[in-house]
Amino acid sequence: MMEKQRGKKMKSFDRLCLLILTVALCGAFSLVPTPVYAEAHAEAKAEAKKDEGEKKEEKKDEKKDSKKDKGDSDITGGKFDGDPIYVHIQPVLLPMIGDEGAEQLVTIRIDVQVKNMGVADSMHSNMLRVKNAVFETLYTGFSDGTLRVGRAVNVTKVKTRLAKVLGKSVGRENIDEVLIQSIAQRML
Repeated sequence: MMEKQRGKKMKSFDRLCLLILTVALCGAFSLVPTPVYAEAHAEAKAEAKKDEGEKKEEKKDEKKDSKKDKGDSDITGGKFDGDPIYVHIQPVLLPMIGDEGAEQLVTIRIDVQVKNMGVADSMHSNMLRVKNAVFETLYTGFSDGTLRVGRAVNVTKVKTRLAKVLGKSVGRENIDEVLIQSIAQRML
């Protein structure tokens, strides 16, 4: 009886070894490329590289086109005759400083409606100066209290003061209106 079990164990062991050997040999042979497969593989690889190169070129062209289409992202409107043209100024974040130091933070989004695309381009090319003028005006006005009523921002005075300051850089006659898109005040 012992020999029978041993025989069964040997058979199962032999089968296991045979299975491992078969898998190993099949795996080893599948790693060796035959000439037909090698040619097809080389052609596929070359075609993939070609496609990759074309995709890179397309992406470069798309980037160029998107830059052309995008243009000046801070200028909108003016596509048709009579359409208003807006210059968008990035949001300005300012502290409102009182007698006891910083009281609150104020964030303001401003758009300026201008007469023509030439004025818009001029504002765009001088955007750093425009932002600086806006920042200085608002900071000074909030600090000395001339642009606020108590703790609240006086929107009418802000619009009037910004129109005056921006008018100095591009000409008051070239600005139709200063538009306040949003104001957010956060107490500290």
